[in-house]
Amino acid sequence: MLNGRTVLVLETEFIIALGLQSALQAMGAAHVVLARSPDEANQNRADWSNAALAVVEVEIDRPELIAFAQQLEQSGTPVIGLTADSMQAQGVPDLPGTPILLKPLPDAELAEAIRARLDQKP
Repeated sequence: MLNGRTVLVLETEFIIALGLQSALQAMGAAHVVLARSPDEANQNRADWSNAALAVVEVEIDRPELIAFAQQLEQSGTPVIGLTADSMQAQGVPDLPGTPILLKPLPDAELAEAIRARLDQKP
């Protein structure tokens, strides 16, 4: 499904990021760039500037994560949000149309969200 593409993962918990990396590679991602903050992601922008997808943690008490996801969406990179907050899993007002998945999530649920998200990209 990811067919050799690059994926950015912005996740503050490194163990979760490693699990996502493994799942994304199993789905065909050739390069998974891990970052724990928007600043870290921006420092490594050359590694993911043409990413096919970004998986970004979104938490209500971390507005910089939501702002980063907005920037990615505005630049044309499809985003899937992850949260541990069951209320946010219903959607984030500042990210309309962005799927928000509840952590922890099975690989099959992630795969289905990726498939649907990539199908939405113009």
